[in-house]
Amino acid sequence: MSTLTERVDQTSMYVQPILFILTMITNILNICILRDRTLRSSPCSHYFISFSISSILNTCFLCPTQSLRRYNILWINTSIGCKLNPFLLFVLPLQASLMLILASFDRFCSSSISVKLRSMSNIRVARWSIILGSFLCALCMSPMIFIYDFNSTLHLCTQYSNLLTTIFTFDQIIVYYILVPISMAVFGILTITNIRQQLIRVRPIGGNNQNRRTESQLARMLIIQISVHMIFALPFGIIYLMNTFMPLSRTPFIIGLRLVFVTWQQCDYFVPFFL
Repeated sequence: MSTLTERVDQTSMYVQPILFILTMITNILNICILRDRTLRSSPCSHYFISFSISSILNTCFLCPTQSLRRYNILWINTSIGCKLNPFLLFVLPLQASLMLILASFDRFCSSSISVKLRSMSNIRVARWSIILGSFLCALCMSPMIFIYDFNSTLHLCTQYSNLLTTIFTFDQIIVYYILVPISMAVFGILTITNIRQQLIRVRPIGGNNQNRRTESQLARMLIIQISVHMIFALPFGIIYLMNTFMPLSRTPFIIGLRLVFVTWQQCDYFVPFFL
């Protein structure tokens, strides 16, 4: 085991509890704030609440898993863990990312001058989008259950090496680390453009701009959330891409660096709250 990997495992017993506490506190507070009557009336708030719930679930799974590595307790090296660990490791972050994409699309529709697009920004659409999106995330990542198998002889979780596995892994990387950030960026830019157009066309007066202020605040919150998500998610995506398609990159140092970026990615679930 590399020196870097040893250090990551040693520090995880101190870092992971801190990440767990921060993520739980900030996301619970986030849910409480977004349930305020003023914010709750906006469909974007429902997406943020779903993002917070996905963050909590991911943290409840990932933090204990990372902490137990220090004691060589890896539930992935069991017949059940070998199936569920890779699935949960990817489906929960994907679901959280999808909530940000849906929130981005909602802000784009809400800020549009098109009546048809604005009509798509409503709570009913948001609730159905959350349910359908969660189902599609689970369906999209379901092959993870089948491409991993527990080797009882080696007592290790191994991945099947075949063409279908390669295609799925490539598609997985394309979706999560390329299409997701691009979608967030595109809708974020379009939202900013729409808001600027609205500010030019309409000048709110006095106390009649409360709803517009709320919408603008949610848009700014979303843009911050997207920017932070890219900063924390992309480094792990780059390493994962290298390990998948460049087998020679699976060196002890790179594996240790990959564990570092897993911890770095976990900050994505509480830092936006303070920003």
